[in-house]
Amino acid sequence: MNRFEKLDKWLRTSEWNGILVTKPENIGYLTGFWGSFGMYLQTKSGGRYLLTDGRYEVLASDLATQNNFTFIRFKSEAPKDFIKTVTGTLCVESSLTLSELSRLKKWFKGVEMKVQSGVIEKFRKVKSQSELDIMRAAQAHVDEILLPFLKANLKRGVSESQLKFKLDQTLRGEGRFGLSFESIVGFGTGSALPHYESGDRKLKQGDNILIDCGVIDRRYCSDMTRNFCYGSPSEGYLRDYALLLQAQKNTLNQVKSGVKVKFLDSFCREKMGKESELFVHSLGHGVGLEIHEAPTLSAKSKDVLQGHEVVTVEPGIYRPNQHGIRIEDTMIVLENGCEILTKTTKELLSFDEEGRVQVLLG
Repeated sequence: MNRFEKLDKWLRTSEWNGILVTKPENIGYLTGFWGSFGMYLQTKSGGRYLLTDGRYEVLASDLATQNNFTFIRFKSEAPKDFIKTVTGTLCVESSLTLSELSRLKKWFKGVEMKVQSGVIEKFRKVKSQSELDIMRAAQAHVDEILLPFLKANLKRGVSESQLKFKLDQTLRGEGRFGLSFESIVGFGTGSALPHYESGDRKLKQGDNILIDCGVIDRRYCSDMTRNFCYGSPSEGYLRDYALLLQAQKNTLNQVKSGVKVKFLDSFCREKMGKESELFVHSLGHGVGLEIHEAPTLSAKSKDVLQGHEVVTVEPGIYRPNQHGIRIEDTMIVLENGCEILTKTTKELLSFDEEGRVQVLLG
C-alpha cells in the first residue's frame, strides 16, 4: 500500500470529505514535491490534486504523471478548479498560520473546515526500508568525520564558534549534505545550557566539550551528541559522565516495539537517581524529514514505539555554571530491540595539544 492509498484508507473511515496538506514536509512526503509554495488536496471520493504556481509547472506536471495525481496551476486569484473538488467537511493542518487559515476560509466558502494535528505525521513515523537506508548513510557520514575532525582542530585557544564553523563546513561534505540543525559546540560552563548557542569562549586545559550535530541526506536527518575533554576534567564531571552513560545504556536495552515511551522516560530517570533533577528535558524524539518529529519520548506522551520508527535517546545532566553532559544515540526500533545508528564511541575521550587521544571512561 503506497502513501496515497494509506491516506485514502484513513479518509474512508474519517468524518472528513477531504484533507488539505500544507506543511512542506508532508507535501513532499506524499507527492515528491518540495517547492516553496504548494498545497495538496486529497478527497474521500478519490481525487488527488497538487496546487502550485508557474515556477514549478514542469516539475509538478512530471510528478503528477508519475504519481497519478492532478496538477493545478495557481495564478493570482482563488483557484476555482481546485476549490470545487471538495464539499462538506475539510481537514486542514495545524501548522497553518492564522493568515493562511483566513485565506483558505475565503476560498472554500460553504465548506466546514476543522484544524487537526499529526495526521500525515502518523504515517511518517514508521519508515520504509529506503528511508532507513538513507538515514543510515547520513549518520555514517557524521561518524566517519567527527573524531578525525576533532584530532585536527581541538587546539588551546580555539573558540566555540570557530570550532562550530569548521565542523559545519566539514559535515557538509563539500555540498553533498545539508545540516539537520546548527551544530552545538559548548566548552565548560557553556555546555550546561541544553540548547546552547556557541560563542566566543576559548578552549582551555581541563574543559569538557559537548558536540551535538547532524546532517541531512536526501531530505532525511541524522542526530547525535557526544562529549569529549581537553586535558583532565574535574572529578565531578567524571562521576556525572559515568552515571549518565550507564543510565543511557540501560535505557537503550529497554527500547523495542510495543514499549510505552513514558516508561522509557521514567526508567531512565530512575536509573539516574537524584541526578535526574538535573535532567531538564524529555528523553528523546523521532527523527526523519524533520529533526524533531513524532513520536516524542516524554513522561506525558501516550505514544507506543512501533517497529521501524527512528528515535533518539538523549538524557542529560546540566550543572549550572559547572558543566553539561548529554549522551544521544539515534536508533531504529525493532521487534525485539533496536539498531543503533550512531556508531561514534561513547567512551569519554581526552585530547591533548598534539592531537593524542586518551580514553578516560568507557
